[in-house]
Amino acid sequence: MKRDNIVVFGVIVALAIAVAAPFIASSNPDGLESAFFGIFGAKEIHGSELDEDAAAVAEEQVVGITGNTFSFPAPFPDYSIEGFSKMGEALAIAIGTILVFGIAISLGKVLSRPGAKE
Repeated sequence: MKRDNIVVFGVIVALAIAVAAPFIASSNPDGLESAFFGIFGAKEIHGSELDEDAAAVAEEQVVGITGNTFSFPAPFPDYSIEGFSKMGEALAIAIGTILVFGIAISLGKVLSRPGAKE
């Protein structure tokens, strides 16, 4: 199989996973986020109910402890496009996958040019 065919096959598999992910992923917070909210009392450690008010207080406490106020608006908050439900999530992940692929290909071309290792 040619290298180009392998790359195309890899992109197709990545996009298939991207489109399927929102429909098969858990709606519960991930492990790190769940542990954070559990430690700060915003949810039970083994539960899935999140107290949004307590979560906001926990986040303010962390900002107070660390002094880190850096933040920026995400292009796709919560990996979704507002107003498009699950299809918006699939589209956001597919766009991200294509962007990462484009960045990887661009970096590969720049770094593999003759004289780039010097």
